[in-house]
Amino acid sequence: MKEKGKSICAICLAPAEQKCSGCQAVHYCSREHQKEHWKQHKFQCTPARVKDDVKLGRYMEATREIKAGDIVLKEKPLITGPSQITPPVCLGCYKLLEEGKTVVCEKCGWPCCSEACTKSDEHKPECHYTQKRGEKISIATFGEPHPNYQCITVLRCLYQRDHDQNLWAKLQGLQSHCEDRKGTDKWNNDKKMIAEFIWKFFKLDGTFSEEEIMRCCGIVQINGHEVPLLEPEYVAVFDRISMVEHNCRANCNKSFTSEGEIILCAGVNISVGSHISMCYTDPLWGTEARRHHLADWFFECCCERCSDVTEFGTMYSAVKCRKKDCKGYLLPETFIVPILHKTKNPNPETRNLDNKTWICNSCKDIVTDAIIQQLLQDIGKELSVMPKEDPDACEKFISHCSAYLHPYHYYMTDVSLALAQMIGQDHNEGLAGVMDDRLLLKTQLCKKIADLLECLAPAETRVRGSLLFELHAAIAETGRRKSLTEGPMVLLGHVTESRKILLESAFLLRNEPPELPEGKLAKQAKINLVHMDELIRNLSNTLPAPI
Repeated sequence: MKEKGKSICAICLAPAEQKCSGCQAVHYCSREHQKEHWKQHKFQCTPARVKDDVKLGRYMEATREIKAGDIVLKEKPLITGPSQITPPVCLGCYKLLEEGKTVVCEKCGWPCCSEACTKSDEHKPECHYTQKRGEKISIATFGEPHPNYQCITVLRCLYQRDHDQNLWAKLQGLQSHCEDRKGTDKWNNDKKMIAEFIWKFFKLDGTFSEEEIMRCCGIVQINGHEVPLLEPEYVAVFDRISMVEHNCRANCNKSFTSEGEIILCAGVNISVGSHISMCYTDPLWGTEARRHHLADWFFECCCERCSDVTEFGTMYSAVKCRKKDCKGYLLPETFIVPILHKTKNPNPETRNLDNKTWICNSCKDIVTDAIIQQLLQDIGKELSVMPKEDPDACEKFISHCSAYLHPYHYYMTDVSLALAQMIGQDHNEGLAGVMDDRLLLKTQLCKKIADLLECLAPAETRVRGSLLFELHAAIAETGRRKSLTEGPMVLLGHVTESRKILLESAFLLRNEPPELPEGKLAKQAKINLVHMDELIRNLSNTLPAPI
């Protein structure tokens, strides 16, 4: 706290010299008052503070140096609920429900997985309004999307207006983009399937206005995070995490705890005063796909990566020049062009898509955007029907498309990533049953994609950590094979290298919950490290002492 430029104690308001070492934002006159305040402050203490900007709105700024791997933010959700399109799930814990294996809430009729879930706080809103309508609900079909669940998460937001003013105020402080959403297909569908359903089914037409319902729809859609701890995923809306700005080359990544809390973790070192960012879309998509996806949230991205057509020299969206004997690649002058929202039904004549051209960086040949888009569409169709679980099909795709795309193109990277992770999994013996050339290919692909990710999306630790786990196994297996002819010294060198890579993998994946595949890899990495340390000790003991 500060008063006219002077720092004051958060407890007694006296002049204060000490400050919280975590967030650097709260001050204290004594260590005793700092300890006293910690029980309250620990839930808000982060190495970042909220700031406001005319253009950006609210954003978060680092208050101290943050190291890669540090947790920047951890918070519980304001609201949780089922996804808008979902089969029947338990409204207490979101587990998928099966016919004949449900417990019906005796008050309202909504099915849950257990009696405890029928009494959970999460279930109170829909239970309350179902009771008020005077008739219990009956869910008869399971295993397929059910329309009655579309309104649940929005209804839970609305419930807070009359039951928790503090929570309601926090929700209303989040962005909803109501004015931008009006008139879109999504808006009209939500009005029919959510607003009208709430009015008619729950008999709440005189309780909540269209503006209130549609604003809550927008709040959930714009700020909701899909929580992947269960299948199907459920939705959670958070408070402070909603203030973290987007960047396609973000400095942070998000994950979740087993309890559903969100964790924002630094993927790189962050200097004091820097903006805290995360990627709202998939960083492995090409620039056009990322920007179109973000446009659905009414956001035009102009980050450093989107502004650089070469994407930091990786040529991630580049197409091979078709001129004979030319080894150059085609890219447009810029990807930063206004994206009209597809559901607004814009006049095609106003879009001027044909004015965009792609230019070769070598021979300067010019190709229309229509030709490039047709090529990418054709390759996309080929990719959509290709069996990704078939390593041979992946290799054929890479070989075929290398005549049209840059080796680092997002289509090539997508298939290469699948192939790198697949080699060894298609054999009962694991990597031990893989031919030498396939083992070499796996090693090369893992290194190539891991390096690419470090450049393009250094905070995408989930994919990179998984790749490094695959790489450590491939290098260890290579060492085992070479040791059969070259001796234990070669094996020791490979195992030592493999351990170093595995250590980095474990570091990158350490915040992943055990419910996710990456969390399972993190657990396995710890086990493997123990075994490798023992192997290194045993190998070292068998080698002759240096003269």
